[in-house]
Amino acid sequence: MPTTIPTTTSSTRPGSPSTGDAYFETDTKNYIIYDGANWYVYNYDETTAFTNTLSLNFDGTNDSLATNYSPTASSAFSVSLWTKSSNTSQSMTYFSNGTGAGAPGGFQLLTPGTTKNFYVLVSNGSSNYTNNAFGATAGSLDIRDGEWHHLALTINGTAIKLYLDGGDAAINTGSPTNTQGSPYATATSTVSYTGNTGNVYHFGKNGAYPSYYYSGLQDEIAFFKTELSGANISAIYNSGVPNDVGSNGLNLSPDAYFRCGDGSSDTNSSGGTPSNADSVGTVTSIVNSYTATQSTASYKPTYSNDVPS
Repeated sequence: MPTTIPTTTSSTRPGSPSTGDAYFETDTKNYIIYDGANWYVYNYDETTAFTNTLSLNFDGTNDSLATNYSPTASSAFSVSLWTKSSNTSQSMTYFSNGTGAGAPGGFQLLTPGTTKNFYVLVSNGSSNYTNNAFGATAGSLDIRDGEWHHLALTINGTAIKLYLDGGDAAINTGSPTNTQGSPYATATSTVSYTGNTGNVYHFGKNGAYPSYYYSGLQDEIAFFKTELSGANISAIYNSGVPNDVGSNGLNLSPDAYFRCGDGSSDTNSSGGTPSNADSVGTVTSIVNSYTATQSTASYKPTYSNDVPS
């Protein structure tokens, strides 16, 4: 008896697939098969397997990358990234397109060294909203335990949401619930998000202002001109195993997607193929070809083969 392959779409893939599950995507015309950790995408007799082998390693002193990415006007925005740090003492920036704490910068997430709360900033280019007590007291320490964690921050107008590991986990508590798809913290900005304020995004420090240097690893940094849903973010987290957010994966239409060493155009500082411990040359978004670079050799982060898995 003939067997019919079940159908789905790229945006409605099963959230908890079993190893060997196979579907035909009616919107992309791809066949997808789940291997127990990732989806394999079959398209016109070609297989695109999502592999993650490298991340970015920042020294916490002066390492950073400047992108040429500055999102155009929109009322919604989301950022997704993986982070690993054991530094529990200093102030750090997860991502920023501002020139200093409290300065106009669109959308930023930092954490001050004094309180360890998350610190979110929103700007429309003339007015600012800052919240340096976003989430529980010392909430950022939950993801500074030397393990890989996923962060997602979204804004839609004035509504801000932060997700830790796909949900609302207070990760290091005695009995974390981590309700998938439910935000860890929410806030209402007094300034509506409007998109570009003329400042580009930086990785590893607070924009052009020399402070809040990030200490640790970052990977799979993606920006979206939409508000990701809780279900989207839970799917990206994927129980701690990163999912491809692009067209060969979850198909979430990122506006910029930096694979942090695994992009086909990523290079080391000599212009060659990146490998572990190489200093970074150029990290290129696999969507829209935005780049992230560092012109000062001593400020270049390095690639690491320590990745979330």
